[in-house]
Amino acid sequence: MGALTTAMLSVARTRKAMFGLTGAFLIQGALAVSWLPRIPEIIDHLNVQFATWGLIVGVAGLGSLVPLTFTNTLINRFGTRPLMQLSLLVSAACIGVLGFITNPWIFFAVVFTQNLGFGIYNLAINSHSVVFQNRIGRVVLGRFHAAWSLGAAGSSLLTGLFAAAVSLEHYLAVVAAIVVVLMFVSTSQMLGPSQDGHEQEKDRAEPIPLRKTPRKVVILAFGLFFAVMPEATMMDWGAVFGKRVMELPVALQGLPYTIFVVSMIVSRLSIGRLTKRHHLSRIAQVASVMGAIGVSLAAVLGTIFGGMNPVLALALTALFWAATGLGSGPQVPAIFSVAGSVPGMTTAQVMSRMSLANSTLILLIKIVMGAMAQGIGVPSVFVISVISFLGAGLVARYVLKLAKEEKPKPAATEDEQLADAFPVTSPLMVIPEQPQER
Repeated sequence: MGALTTAMLSVARTRKAMFGLTGAFLIQGALAVSWLPRIPEIIDHLNVQFATWGLIVGVAGLGSLVPLTFTNTLINRFGTRPLMQLSLLVSAACIGVLGFITNPWIFFAVVFTQNLGFGIYNLAINSHSVVFQNRIGRVVLGRFHAAWSLGAAGSSLLTGLFAAAVSLEHYLAVVAAIVVVLMFVSTSQMLGPSQDGHEQEKDRAEPIPLRKTPRKVVILAFGLFFAVMPEATMMDWGAVFGKRVMELPVALQGLPYTIFVVSMIVSRLSIGRLTKRHHLSRIAQVASVMGAIGVSLAAVLGTIFGGMNPVLALALTALFWAATGLGSGPQVPAIFSVAGSVPGMTTAQVMSRMSLANSTLILLIKIVMGAMAQGIGVPSVFVISVISFLGAGLVARYVLKLAKEEKPKPAATEDEQLADAFPVTSPLMVIPEQPQER
């Protein structure tokens, strides 16, 4: 990894690039979540049944898998910044027109294209971030991931606030236009193609077929899946749990997820400071236990007390939803702490293989979780989170073991050994609960 770390950046250039990357993560989070809270309105526009809606968004999610087969090649040829600009422009345009679509087939095609654009953007920005972190010699990926979460949380809040005052069509069109402007402002501050490291990484790329994917990459791919699932579960089921199980009033139904995401942001912003004393994977191991305990107690207490006193149930579970968020924060960066140092593979190559496995597993587990919620009950879906926390902890232990066994190169500092970590910045599609019969 040390061989790939080029000359350090100046203080002024580092600040500009930091600003640009933080903004790029934040605006993507805001754009990605901008239309999810208004899904019921979109379903009404399309005039489709719940089962049809689930099929549309489920199959359209495959669009995020397509870029995993070719984005690495594009990065090696053009660099990361041009790909980010073009892909987010396409995704923003797609989201900007969603409110005007009434044909389910056209809607499917647009969402598929939007997911494809986000897939390219995710791979490009994450590869760019790893190189930037290596260049400055300290762990900063936690703040980028926190920026994405902050953008998503803020966008969700604003979308809800403007739902009654601004039409769906106008709201999404304005959001898309604002995001495009901010995207070009942010990316203009980032490292250019001559600085983002793709030229240096091309020299170590080897044509490794999928069936010969290194064991380390396979394990990390499962680690990514485990690390992502608790956040994805809260995003998809937090509000449903608040309504159906805890019986919270409408104004409070989103609070479990809000508490979770605020704690997760705090956790991610703390990564840089904590890694000065402890290895990131050790932090993730401890956090995984905290997360597993937190989500277990939150789900159990919320289920027990929800029917008795909803406000009491929320008060009793708030601390444990917060613990779940703190436990979730460091998981993804820790799982990917060695992703940039796989022999014979570039960062983008490793990321593509891992993301392909992760996305496929998530598509499958979403079906399983829906069946569990329908057949057993909504609280049962949080069992997946408990298992995921424990799995992420085991893979973090594997990463820590590798870090101890592999002798660092003389040119690599301790911070650089922790550098290859990047967050996954793509939300799961939220499929709302089936509406009650009128």
